[in-house]
Parts: sequence; structure tokens; C-alpha cells
Amino acid sequence: MTYFDFVKNYMQVDECKDNKKYSNAGHTFCWNNSEDSVAEGIYWFYEGDGFVIDIHDFYIKCELVQNSICNMNDHFSIYTSYAISANGEKFGPYQTISANSLYTLDLDNIGDDFLFIMHKDTTYLTVAIGFTREFLEKYLSSLNIDPKSMCKDLFMSNQIILTKSLEKLAMEILNCKMESPAAEFFFNAKANEWLSIVVDTYLNKKKYNHDPDDDEALEDVAKYLEDHFAMNVNQITLEKISKMSGTKLKNLFKEKYGQSITEYTQRKRMNVAEILILNSELPIKEIAKSVGYSSPSKFSTYYKRYKGKLPSEVSNSTCYNYIPIDINKK
Repeated sequence: MTYFDFVKNYMQVDECKDNKKYSNAGHTFCWNNSEDSVAEGIYWFYEGDGFVIDIHDFYIKCELVQNSICNMNDHFSIYTSYAISANGEKFGPYQTISANSLYTLDLDNIGDDFLFIMHKDTTYLTVAIGFTREFLEKYLSSLNIDPKSMCKDLFMSNQIILTKSLEKLAMEILNCKMESPAAEFFFNAKANEWLSIVVDTYLNKKKYNHDPDDDEALEDVAKYLEDHFAMNVNQITLEKISKMSGTKLKNLFKEKYGQSITEYTQRKRMNVAEILILNSELPIKEIAKSVGYSSPSKFSTYYKRYKGKLPSEVSNSTCYNYIPIDINKK
């Protein structure tokens, strides 16, 4: 069964031929609104040789719980999704799914404890690429990389450096409006670029062997920043938490996370702000204050730097279409 047929059979709708939102080189399926629907939006994908690029563009109306992968492992080995906007969790293993986060499904090794939850009244907008087993093995074997090792060491552990690296690429795919045949060249190039970034990140990550105590201390600092992102955390406080000198902390933090402590905090603030802009009616001034900025203009400057648009330019662009999701469907 082709991936197109798989999607059509699962969604139980015909392809939406009048799609104008994403490149017509791919396929769009509209999920129409109904009173008992839990979500509404569109699913778009482009199928290449050994990979599928897709976009989920939904508004989640009710709590959505997914406990099966619907035989996706017949089509993909590894499926990596960059969330532009989301609010939920993945279990098995546990991971928070939020704006500017990356989650990966190792579809060859999904356990019975797999669970995926999206919370109600939120926008779920993601760009993802799934690679077939054959494509990955051919590509990685030439580099003497074990796919299982890469998935475990990179995808299933710390993904922050990879998330930052894939952000620009995901947005380029999202905003592509090219038509055939230019679109085919574009999407094939982006799939290869995506995998190249993953491999490069994996190889560079293996070069660094932090002392286990230092590594744990850095994770404590990151968790503290996550919990206190709206505060102006004192550098001395972070040095005490990590038991490191200021210079050592700054150097090791950037080496581990691919960004400075300040940038790490600002990205967290912008991600939370994006969720509030998309899913609340709070004025920009209040949103700026809630994420740690007393000056709305300063907040807007940072927001545009990280998100590419001013807060006032952001709107919920989700297409309101839907088909009911059967979470027990195989």
C-alpha cells in the first residue's frame, strides 16, 4: 500500500484538490468540522524516494489521546517532528510537546506504553519528516553509523541542539509555495538537508565527553531556567547550582545545548509567548509581562528575532476542517 492510500484509508476522506495553503506538489486532506469532532484542520504531505515530508495543521478542540501509531512503521523507521505550536505530552518515554520542540518516534521499537496527548483549545502545527528503514540504512551504513545508536543517543536524549538546527529548515518547508517541478527539487533537497543536520549533530555530539557530574549539573541549570524563565535569574545563582565558575558554566552550557544561557532563556520565553498569542485573547502587553518583559516594544523585538514576525502579525492560521480520529484504530 502506498502512503497516499494509507492516509486516504485512515482518514476516510478524498484528497482536497483546492488546497492553496501549501505546495500543490504534495497532497492535502481536509478534516471537516463537526459537532462531535475533537480537532479540525488539514494534513499535507509530500512523498519522495525513501521519505515523506508532512505538515499537521490542526486546532485541537477537545483533549486528544492517541495510543496507537496506526501501522506507520509500515512506511517509516524514524519519524522526526518539529513543533511550531503545540501543547501536549508524549509517553514511552515521557516528553513535553510544546512550541519549538522536537519529538521523534522510533517506529521500529514503539512499545505498548506509547501514548500521545494533545490538550484542548490549542493549535497543533508541526513539520515532520519520516524516513524509511531502507533509506536510513543505506545512508548511515556508508558513514558507519548504527541507526539504533543514533536514535538512542541523539533523538531519545537531549534534542535541544538538533531542535535549534532544524527550526529554520522546518519553517522553509512550511512556507514553501512552489509548484512542480521546482517543488520536487526543493523537497528532496530539504529531506537530505534534514538528515545531514541530524548526522552532523550526532557526530559532533559524540566528540564531547563531559564529566558525568558536570553533565548532571548542566541539566539542573537548564531545568532551573525552564522553571524560572520569566525571572531575571542571577548568574551567581546558576554558578551555585552548578558548582562551577562563571566561565566554565558558560562554556560547557553552550557546548552542551548549542546556545548561550541568555539565548536558552529567551527562546523559552518566546515559545511560551507564542502559545499565549495563538491560544488566548490576552493583549500583547500582558503577554510580554507574563514572560518577563516590562517593555512591550523590547518583547516585540525579541519575538521577531526568534519567530520571524511581530506578535501583532501572528494569528491563528489553522484551516478549520476535520475528520474524527479513532485512537484505537490500527
